[in-house]
Amino acid sequence: MKTKRRYKHRTILDRKGLIERMLEDTSKTIDSIKYDLEKSIVDYTFVPGKDIIETDEDVIVHIDLPGIKKKDIELRITETKIRVKAKFDIELEIEQGSYITLHDRKSGVMRRTVRFPKKIIPNEAEAKFQDGVLIIEAPKLEKEESFNLEIK
Repeated sequence: MKTKRRYKHRTILDRKGLIERMLEDTSKTIDSIKYDLEKSIVDYTFVPGKDIIETDEDVIVHIDLPGIKKKDIELRITETKIRVKAKFDIELEIEQGSYITLHDRKSGVMRRTVRFPKKIIPNEAEAKFQDGVLIIEAPKLEKEESFNLEIK
């Protein structure tokens, strides 16, 4: 005796829901990968800002190190450059009302090498850390004198 099998014929509308769920899952996965990639790029390329000021006698370098503690900064200096290595463990939390809207934590090691525009005397250099800014002052090896020149 033969039995009749009943096949449920799926229409395009039945499959639409499945396709929408698949697209949603794919979109969530892509967003997650994009966030991880962007975070990795930002972490890898974290380079603090710097200013170099040159006077007749000194070279002064300001390096921005926000959120970093003085004890976590290591400096190496030569006649031509300074190397900064700083460990950081920064936590950012923004509260809005009674709940937290953003919570971000970054940790790692930052390295930055700054070349001086002129040779300096390394053993006479001074460094201080104030309000998240590392300030290095170093006397030039060859000092320049400047004079006012009268315009005729």
